[in-house]
Amino acid sequence: MSQATSQEFTQIKNSDSLTAAEKNNEFYKLIKKHKQQGEIDFLINDTFEITRWQWIQQMNWENNAIELCRMNVALMDSLKMKDSISYRRNLYGLGYYQLYSYRLEDALVTYKQLLALNEQDGYVLRGAHDIAEIYYITDRYYLSRDYFKLSQKIAENRNNFIYEIKSALGIAQANKLINSPQSLEEGINTLSEVIKKAEEMDSDPSSELIIDLTYFHQMYIQLGNLYIDRIDYDFENGKKHLDKALEIALEIDSPELLNKTYNDLGVLYLKDEKKEAQFYLKKALRYDAGPNMKSLVHRNLSKHNLFFKNYEEALYHIQKSLGTLIKIDSSNSKSLPTKSDLIKSETKFQLISGLMHKANIWIELSEQNLNSKEYHNDIFKALNLADFLADQIRLENVDNRSKLFWRKTASEIYLKATKASFLLNEPERAFYYMEKNKALLLLEDISLKSIRNSTKVPENIAKQELKLNSDITELERLRFKNNSDSIQRHLLLAKENYSEFLNDLSPEYKFYFKTLEPAKVIDFNNFRKDFLKAPKVYIEYIIPEDEDDEGYGLILTSSKTHLFEIKDCKELKKLVIEYRNLIDTPFRDKESIERFKKVSNSLYQLLFPDEIKPFIKDKTLTIVPDYYLQNIPFESLTTSDKELSYLIYTYEINYSYSLTFLSENRKIERNNANNIVAIAPLEFPEGLTSLPNSKEELRFIDQTFDAKILLKENASKANFFKETNNYNVLHIASHANANDSISPWIALYDQKVTLEDIYRLKTSAELVVLSACNTSLGELHHGEGVMSLSRGFFNSGSHSVMPTLWEVNDKATLKLVNSFYTNLSQNQDKSLALHNAKLEYLKTNSLSNASPYYWASFILIGDTGTIEMKHNFPVLYYYLLGLLCLILVFFLFRRK
Repeated sequence: MSQATSQEFTQIKNSDSLTAAEKNNEFYKLIKKHKQQGEIDFLINDTFEITRWQWIQQMNWENNAIELCRMNVALMDSLKMKDSISYRRNLYGLGYYQLYSYRLEDALVTYKQLLALNEQDGYVLRGAHDIAEIYYITDRYYLSRDYFKLSQKIAENRNNFIYEIKSALGIAQANKLINSPQSLEEGINTLSEVIKKAEEMDSDPSSELIIDLTYFHQMYIQLGNLYIDRIDYDFENGKKHLDKALEIALEIDSPELLNKTYNDLGVLYLKDEKKEAQFYLKKALRYDAGPNMKSLVHRNLSKHNLFFKNYEEALYHIQKSLGTLIKIDSSNSKSLPTKSDLIKSETKFQLISGLMHKANIWIELSEQNLNSKEYHNDIFKALNLADFLADQIRLENVDNRSKLFWRKTASEIYLKATKASFLLNEPERAFYYMEKNKALLLLEDISLKSIRNSTKVPENIAKQELKLNSDITELERLRFKNNSDSIQRHLLLAKENYSEFLNDLSPEYKFYFKTLEPAKVIDFNNFRKDFLKAPKVYIEYIIPEDEDDEGYGLILTSSKTHLFEIKDCKELKKLVIEYRNLIDTPFRDKESIERFKKVSNSLYQLLFPDEIKPFIKDKTLTIVPDYYLQNIPFESLTTSDKELSYLIYTYEINYSYSLTFLSENRKIERNNANNIVAIAPLEFPEGLTSLPNSKEELRFIDQTFDAKILLKENASKANFFKETNNYNVLHIASHANANDSISPWIALYDQKVTLEDIYRLKTSAELVVLSACNTSLGELHHGEGVMSLSRGFFNSGSHSVMPTLWEVNDKATLKLVNSFYTNLSQNQDKSLALHNAKLEYLKTNSLSNASPYYWASFILIGDTGTIEMKHNFPVLYYYLLGLLCLILVFFLFRRK
């Protein structure tokens, strides 16, 4: 259809004798006339141009523009005109008006309709970019980055370099806030490529494209900031690009750009701990760039003053920072916002950062005078408000990466609260924050599954949820093979469809699939009553992401609760990395043994300081590790640097994701009728090497217990789902890859079982044994834990999991596993059975064969109790022995 407007429209628009209000009335008469006379093309085109005119007039006619655009879209829907450019133009116009009327969720729905048309014109490009902007301003940074990447791909295909620049800037902004080493590197690479291209175009006299200086300013300032935020803190590159941005800002003489540039130069010097920071930050305050930037500059000034111990100034500026964003008494440094005001705020991320920084000032003031209790309550009030807000944002998100981002943000809150608890000698308070720092999403997932399993979910809803989830998983796999803009777009829309499905559910069904409240941490007194029985001891750690901060440990015994500090976390991380590298292979020579003894003992001294050693003597230890500590076995730490005095010689050790999880997982009802199902494909598709020794592993299990054995073609994916329920033990001997870039997997005879597949599994196993490589490893997420295959089995209902931490040796695995099952058959509990299996291995091996590489990879996570199982050979043996004894007694009696 033609996009021409009617002559009447042009006359009304250009009339000098009509006021804006009179023109508006005439336009509505014109629309009515077109309807009456069936002039469809003029009706659609005039109506669209009228909405643009109304928007430009800025006379509170936004609602009119939105309604007219909506009317046009509905009309074209009824006329089956979805393939027309006019349809896309009106859809984009509707989304645009909704966006700039701040009806963000409505705009998202409209723009997604536009993207679903699978076209690549300018309207679709702008729609994808606007979706990214909406997600950015609503603190959903992973989704924002995804849509900026999509708009960048469409821009490249359309040779629209300006939108390539805008999209690259968006990718960089989102990556800066995601703030992982990978995201910062991606941001640097993306911007560097676009800047190089832009500079070449700008210097090419034959290029027809004129790139506005403000784009160069934004690119230089973003790139400078990414260099500043890198772990290695690249001051030189940061300053080089910020200086370029300052030149442009001064040339343009823009208050907004000058405010931003001076602030970022202040941050550069702030991170370099130099007094020049104050000069730039105070210069930034001279230029008005709106409340958000004003708040940010004041917060940075507060950080600067805190570093130089100017506490009054630090409190003044942080109060100004918060007061710019939300209603508080700016003159009273102890004034804090209310929860209701926090929820209504549109600057939640900034408020969380402000509250955390304010608590940090009070913590430092408390450190200056440990006898004063002036700020104690204020510290926890501020941190609890920040925690509350982080929880609320997380619960609003369906996207798992966004949830993990907010868990990472919250982990900084919990670390600060633990530090405050340490200073105030309140270990029980620390217990709450350390527990909240671990596996909360896992707890919430299991809670949702429990609700669904105990309630009859309508079949149509359950099927729809499963299909939408499966669509996302399949598109993730396709994207890995071919990351085209079409697949990317379909994946994003699939995620949106899932989100809309959850949001559209009625309240009676929504709580089956979406967490409405954060999981609750176990009450300390309840934990003490139910778990703290001698000789059990629990040691829980919280480790900072910033190596300059302190870490903490909490020891819990039946008679003592003690919080201790780990001061040198930079050294801790260095030792963990070297320790992990040393145990990944067998000892090669005397030098490697000596190095191992030194490193493992140094690590032991940091994690088990002298102050806690009297409390753990002759005890069974449950370790609740945090962050990178989840990737190491504690059993092979050495108590001396002179000999291989492994910790396993002194302590029985097991692990837990969190003590709350340990408690909640215990509540799941497990009444399995069968002993063991053991799976070993032996041979594999996709070029994986065969594992013939695993047949011996399963044969021994079958001889010891009444086991169901699935070998070769019987070890299929279908049988994995069909046969693994209602067994006390699930044993899998196979290949696995926990570091797969899409999803960790275990190989079966016909295909792989992914982590997503395991999440959909229903099992009530007392124990899952993963006799495969790296099954306890995966992507680490600070504040939540490791996304491993082990976690998948806990999510599916398992009581405990026995995974591996590195690539296991076949022969050593066979010995350990056989010894472990022998110990289980003798009614040893799970923890003791593995402990004794390792000691037996050490007893019967020496030199290089006794390296931790061979015996320390298997660990036990979760419940440690005994498993009641029927025995095969041992029980029969005892019956026969008893019968022989009776016969012997009978003959002896007769001879007398």
